[in-house]
Amino acid sequence: MIWWRKADESDAGMIAPLLRPADRLEVMRMGEGDPEGVLRRTIRQSEDAGVFFDRDRPLCAFGIVRSLDVGHPWLIGTEYLSGTPKAFLRGTRLRVQEWRQEYRLLTNWIDAEYPQAIRWLQWLGFTIGQPEPIGLYGAMFCRAEMRGV
Repeated sequence: MIWWRKADESDAGMIAPLLRPADRLEVMRMGEGDPEGVLRRTIRQSEDAGVFFDRDRPLCAFGIVRSLDVGHPWLIGTEYLSGTPKAFLRGTRLRVQEWRQEYRLLTNWIDAEYPQAIRWLQWLGFTIGQPEPIGLYGAMFCRAEMRGV
């Protein structure tokens, strides 16, 4: 059974050790610090942050950081996220649709070398831009964008 609850900073300690290798690498390639510290800071800065679970296993932490009328959604997945039921996909789509009602634009950066995440964002309806060297040591990232309604 898929369910979610509001996140707090202490959830970073639960999620960080369980990160999928690609999610851990994306955080490191962005160059903002260790994954637990980045997650703790991002949860604190988020207007709306939560943790999705499948029964008692944490699937991911997610949220959105506000900058005026622009939302910067984020999601970082654990090893339990692989092979997740369609209920999770529907849940993330629902959250994005809710955020589109509140923000003029949803945008963030995605690791250009993370095709699974890019496909998921495209499935959600985001437009994916061309890779740009914005990460650590010129690591390539693509801008993901979706207009509000």
